[in-house]
This record gives sequence, C-alpha cells and structure tokens, in this order.
Amino acid sequence: MFVQFVWILILVLLKLRIMKLNRLLILLGLLNLLIVSCEDPNNWGYDPNYDNMYRPIHFDIVEERPTSVIVSFTGVIDATKYVFEFSEGDSLLFNNIVRTETALVDTLTAYKEESTVTATEYRLLFEDLHGTSRYSIRVKGVDDLTGKESGWTALCFDTPAEQIFTKVVPGITSATLQWDIEKEATNIKYGQLIQNDEPELDTDTLWIEDHQLTDTELQNGQLVISDLQIGTNYIAQILNDGILRGTYTFRTLGSSTSTLINVTPQDDINIVLANVAGTVEAPVDVTLAFEGGLVYKADEIIIPEGIKNIYLSGNIVNGINPVLEMSKFTFSAPMGNFYVQYMDVLSNGGSQFLIEIGNGNCFTNISFTGCTVREVPRSIIRMNSNDAMAESINIDNCILKNIGLSGYGLLNIGKAGTLNSISITDCTLWEIGDQIIDLRVALSEFEFSNCTFYNNETGIPKMFRLDKQPKMITITNCIFSGPNGGSKVNSGNSDYSGWLSYAGCYVTSDMVIDSREFNDAISLEYTSDDLFIDPTNGDFRFKPELKFDGEGVAGDPRWWAN
Repeated sequence: MFVQFVWILILVLLKLRIMKLNRLLILLGLLNLLIVSCEDPNNWGYDPNYDNMYRPIHFDIVEERPTSVIVSFTGVIDATKYVFEFSEGDSLLFNNIVRTETALVDTLTAYKEESTVTATEYRLLFEDLHGTSRYSIRVKGVDDLTGKESGWTALCFDTPAEQIFTKVVPGITSATLQWDIEKEATNIKYGQLIQNDEPELDTDTLWIEDHQLTDTELQNGQLVISDLQIGTNYIAQILNDGILRGTYTFRTLGSSTSTLINVTPQDDINIVLANVAGTVEAPVDVTLAFEGGLVYKADEIIIPEGIKNIYLSGNIVNGINPVLEMSKFTFSAPMGNFYVQYMDVLSNGGSQFLIEIGNGNCFTNISFTGCTVREVPRSIIRMNSNDAMAESINIDNCILKNIGLSGYGLLNIGKAGTLNSISITDCTLWEIGDQIIDLRVALSEFEFSNCTFYNNETGIPKMFRLDKQPKMITITNCIFSGPNGGSKVNSGNSDYSGWLSYAGCYVTSDMVIDSREFNDAISLEYTSDDLFIDPTNGDFRFKPELKFDGEGVAGDPRWWAN
C-alpha cells in the first residue's frame, strides 16, 4: 500500500514538472526502502531448544472423592498424548512423585468439543488415591512424532476423608465393627471420647488400643471390641499402613449412670423393676440388658414410680436381636427417657397399642433404635391426652412390620399438651395400615427420611394425616413401593401441596397414586419387584443390573450395597 502511494506521488510531481533528476533518484531510493520494509517482520531466526508446543490453557478439578479425582483439561495442538504426574504431600513442589499416567489422544473422547483443539475439553478419572491427603497434579502435551513437548500446567487438591466402615453395631459393653473386605486395611485403633470441661473446646480422645488385624478378621471384615463402658461415646479408626481409611463414632447402649441388670428369660421383668425402684436411691436410672438369640416373654410391662430413665438394651449375638414378646408398656408416673435399643419387640396382640400415653405422663424422649417391631394391631405410640407431654419421639434404624392393620396408623397423636418433634429415619416400613402418622396437634418439627416403604397385601389409603402443618417438615430420600393391596394411595389426607414436598423420594410404578400426588417425587418406570431382589420376603436390596439412581442415597441404608 505504501509502494502504490509513492508511485502516485511521483506521477503527480512529473505532471507538475517540478521534479528534477536528483529528486527522482531520492524518491526511488525511498521506494526501495519501503519495499524492503514490507517483508514479514516476524521472519526471525529461532533457537530449536525452545521450539515447543503451548501448554494446556485450562486445567481444573471437577470432583474430589476420597480415593479418586476427576480432572478437566483442554487440548494441545499436535499432541499425540498427555502425561499426568501426581506428587503426594506437597503443594505444587512435586518433590514426591508417586505416579505417572499417560492418556493417548486417539483414545480420548471429548467431553465438550469445540472448533479448535485448544478449546476442546476432556475429562479423566484417576482412582486409587489416598483419602484425607494433599496431591499436586500436573499435565503436559507430547508429540511422539517430533518429540516436542508443552510446558506443565499444575494445580493441587485435597481428597476428603475415606469411609470403608460399613456398619458399627454397639452393644452394652462391646461393639462390632464391620468394613468393606475389598479395601486394604492393617489395623484399627479405638478410644473413648471425653467431653472437655470447657464447652468451647473440642472433645478429647483417650485412645485405648491400636489393634493389628488378623487374617481371619480381614477375611470376615469384622472386629468385635470388648471391655467398653456402658452408655459411653467412642471413636474407631481403620487404617492401612498409616493411611486413614475410615472413622466411625458410636455410643454403647444403656446409660453410664444407670443400674445395670442382666435379664434372663426366666425373670419376671415387673418384679425386677419393682425391686430396683424400691431402693432408697430412687428415682434411679435402669438399664435392662437382654441377650441376643434368646426369647423373653412378658405381658404388660409396668414401669413403676421411682424410675427416672429406663433403657431396654439388646446385646446382638451372631447378628440376632433378643426377642421380647409382650402386649404393652405402661407408665405409673411421669419419667424422663424411655429407650428401646436393638430389641425384636413382638406384640402378642393383647393390646391395641404398644405405648399409650395418657393422663399427665411426661417424657423427655421416647426412642426406638436398631429394633424390629412387629404385629402391633394399631399404633406403636398413641398420645391422646391434653395433659400428656414429651419433648421428642424418635424411631431410627428399625424394621416396622404389620403395624396398624386394625387402623390408627404407625403413630397416632390425637391430643397432647406438649410435643416438639417426631422423627422416623433409616427405617423399613413393611405392611403398614391406615397411615404412617395421624397427627392432629401442633408440632415444631417432623422428619421422615431415608425410609423404605413397601405394602404388598395391605392397602394404605394415605401416607400422612397432618391436620396441623408442622413448623418444619422434611420428607426426603424415601422409597414408596408395592401394589398396596390393589388400592390407590394418596400422599396425604387432604391437599398439602402448598407446603409438603417429596423431593428426593421415589415411587415405584406398581404403587398407584390417587388424586393427591406425591409432589416433587420421582415416578419410576419399574415395579417394586423390578427394583428389589425379593420384597415379598423382606429383601429390599436393589437389583444390581438395574443401576438404580437412588443407590446409596434413597431408602433405608441397611439395603445399600457395601
């Protein structure tokens, strides 16, 4: 463009006849300079030692898991492979390279393909990392044809804590620890949690033993620890050559301040309770200890005046709870806590309700934990007095079968002076009649979460009757399933759609919904027989070939794959 301009200028000057020869020569020289200056200004020489490819523009962590990580990176022009290096225990220093991985370009599938290589995104999963560890990771592109390499792009991340413990079953003075046998482990250390005198300080740990696992324990994935204290908080850690692979806190059964009584099947439980309540130390705390695999029979169990808190606690033997055949619990006077722990409570049909709270009976907590409760004609708990009071009712980690078949539902709260909260969590509800809860009083909080509900022969007309909206209500991560005796089912007794959500819950296709739907629930295209291994006979594990999205999230956790 500059050359054209100069020639035009020359022609103009000639035309005006004001140019002499020497001026013409000067202009021609300028023209030559301009021609030279229009050559490529970037045509420089270069040092072949620095003839490399550009490094990846983007490199990031998509998800950190206890033993794996998903990374995202963009491509490098002319790269035939990508090399990844991991350094453990430092922050971008790469002083401890523990692994090198190579990904060939022709084996990669773009996660997000763009018009240019440098904008195309790839994602890779790297497994077999250590939990609770810091890693530095870097990536470079390599061209195998020319030997050229890009520079490194690096970042660091922390893996969260791993958990290979699958279950901890507490006893009164013992605990059974179970873990995934596919995971390598060498030792388990456990200790007592000591509450610091200063509330703002963390809990201290008094370590008791660091146990080296035997071959038998590793094969079974189970360790029984003994000589623990009753009603005490403990922590257990499982490790593999110093690498922490799981942590579990638990509490032994019963109360540390109670009188411990080992009950035999020949004992009259009412006489045992009357004797301890008659001591001069009354009111007292009592722990009744029952042995797994044994059957205890009683009719009406009367909790006498003079007992402040009572724990009915079962020591599990070979995975079997103690069985208590009875009709009902009766309370002679107001008391504090009433706990039933790891017992198989079987109603003999002598009473419609397992617990009926009337008059001025007062409780702090009423709780069933780790139990199986069966064959109660109406409700496990009925509260029907304006003078009755309780802080909370909690049912956790229980199997509840054939309850409410004569009506009233699993829980029936008709009247109450005070009742703050009710929770039903991590439970399996199997053949439940009328409703899960009949609630006709004001309640601060109601939670129904991680439960598996299955009705095959029984027809439940509605899940919940909530005459008064709780101040806080949570119904989530549950599975509602079964043909329901051929009957349609409503989510509630009336329209609660303005405030009741079933988000995170699943409903199988064989459970036919009536006019009041399960708002925000996920409707499955398959039946309960398609979802569970053998629901009719109480096996609610998910069929592995189905690849159910709720695995590890929804339903009673006892049925999740380890």
